[in-house]
Amino acid sequence: MKWLLPKMRDVVPLTWVLMAMISPVAAQPVTVERDTPLYAEARLDSAVVTQLKQGAAGEVVAKSGAWLNLKTPDATGWLFSFNVRFASEQPGSGADGASALGRLVGPRENVRITSAMGVRGIGEEDLREARFNAGQMKRLDGYAVSKADAAAAQGAGLNAVQVDYFDAPPQ
Repeated sequence: MKWLLPKMRDVVPLTWVLMAMISPVAAQPVTVERDTPLYAEARLDSAVVTQLKQGAAGEVVAKSGAWLNLKTPDATGWLFSFNVRFASEQPGSGADGASALGRLVGPRENVRITSAMGVRGIGEEDLREARFNAGQMKRLDGYAVSKADAAAAQGAGLNAVQVDYFDAPPQ
């Protein structure tokens, strides 16, 4: 009979998976942080459904990468996640749509979610560790254009601009 009973270490992960599967997927309330377009699809080249104003409220009903599918009283569409602020979850409250799994784990205190996107700059350590790379220089030279191509670009309305070097910062 002992072989019929699974070990506790096998039951716990299965219980978590089953609870996660039966937990309702609730919409997450958000507030729009800045004026932003709401797109028909999660692409910048799709049609704009409406223009949302800062302070508009809605519910996130789906996610795709950095895009959120937002449902507002007036429209439903897609926008970037860094354009919204998620409502903070209050400990012990189940009315905010928190999953049963989240309530089982226990309340979290003052959870704040922040989305950030950007490009990391070059720091001092990066510059100290930089080494010459002949292959990359050759690749860079491949982007150069001939004088004839440059003249053709100027004929098409593009103009050359001289950019001065930055002054070295004081040491």
